[in-house]
Amino acid sequence: MAGISTATTVLKYSTDQAGVSPAYAKLVDITDYPDLGATPNKLDTTTLSAEKFRTSILGLQEIPDMVFGANYTEADYSAVKALEGQTLWFHLEFGTDGANGTFEWSGEVQVYAVGAGIDEVRTMSIITSAETEMTFLPSA
Repeated sequence: MAGISTATTVLKYSTDQAGVSPAYAKLVDITDYPDLGATPNKLDTTTLSAEKFRTSILGLQEIPDMVFGANYTEADYSAVKALEGQTLWFHLEFGTDGANGTFEWSGEVQVYAVGAGIDEVRTMSIITSAETEMTFLPSA
């Protein structure tokens, strides 16, 4: 198989994680998404007995703020802005209803309009923090 298209990638959110199956709603249509992980730190385990090579083990992974691109509309901007300051639960679904898997995390959201020039589409950036570990949920 050559790969899977990014078509039907959807960023969803929920304000209520208390229930077993909270309702997730689409935040806004996105135009791109960030890396969903990062290179972990390497912890040096080299001893003074080593003659040629250092040794290491993998350490913790730092998840940077996740920046999603979106086309700007006043309605979409206002919808995301209204969620700022709340703890939210996010789903990034690959394929219709997560048919190719879903990534899940909790954090906060912020939005800002991106600068532009002549003959460009007006865009915005949506930033989500990852306050919990990002979890991969395989399709059912």
